[in-house]
Amino acid sequence: MNTIPTLLITGGATGIGAATVRKFVDEGWNVALIDINISEAEALCRSLDAPERLMCVEADTRSLQAMQRAVAMTLSRFGRLDCVFANAGIHRRNTIYDITDAELDLLIAVNIRGTINTVRASIDALAVDGGGAIIINCSDQWFIGKRGNFGYGLTKGALGQITRSLALELGPKGIRVNAVCPSTIATPLVDNIFSTYADTHPDTTVAEQWADEDALFVRGKAGRPDEVADMVYYLAGARFCTGGHYLIDGGLTAQ
Repeated sequence: MNTIPTLLITGGATGIGAATVRKFVDEGWNVALIDINISEAEALCRSLDAPERLMCVEADTRSLQAMQRAVAMTLSRFGRLDCVFANAGIHRRNTIYDITDAELDLLIAVNIRGTINTVRASIDALAVDGGGAIIINCSDQWFIGKRGNFGYGLTKGALGQITRSLALELGPKGIRVNAVCPSTIATPLVDNIFSTYADTHPDTTVAEQWADEDALFVRGKAGRPDEVADMVYYLAGARFCTGGHYLIDGGLTAQ
């Protein structure tokens, strides 16, 4: 019987996901990395030089069947599942005035339905041998609102509530459910947001947007992916923590 604990992570190829993969591999875990960008996922796995403890699966969290297949492959390879990090998500800038139906549908499909599918596909495997942990990548927008983030904030607010409901529903199976709630983290996703905005607003640059963002935080700098990964790893083993929302926001919501 395999005694090495196993993490399944969605959206694990870049940013917070990639940092989390590195953290768990460094701590001796097996990791099943799920992503729609399989080339980047495989490149990350090769860079870590731990082929016996890593596997990459191409899957879209919007498909329950794809996630069920990913979980089955994880069990076939590693023989167990101890923690799931529902990390896959997208961001779009919009307001109630300009969000399109297509954009709203996409945010809901990826951020909400994708998380639900990940959980649904994993419950039975996690419940074996007394349970495990689910960690949901929520946002500081569970706590606060931000202008220009209508659709994204809507979905992250939903994930905050889903965390509470799941903690109660899955507790009897021994499954703990918590959410990490990062503020702005220096990732390719945020770079892309700023770049897209700069393309249509010639009065600003990506560098200027980062400077404005960094100034929001007590230490004068936004977060790093590894700082979120540290919290994910903590929650994977925090046996008396469930139903919680853990801020990683550099003091933003304290101001």
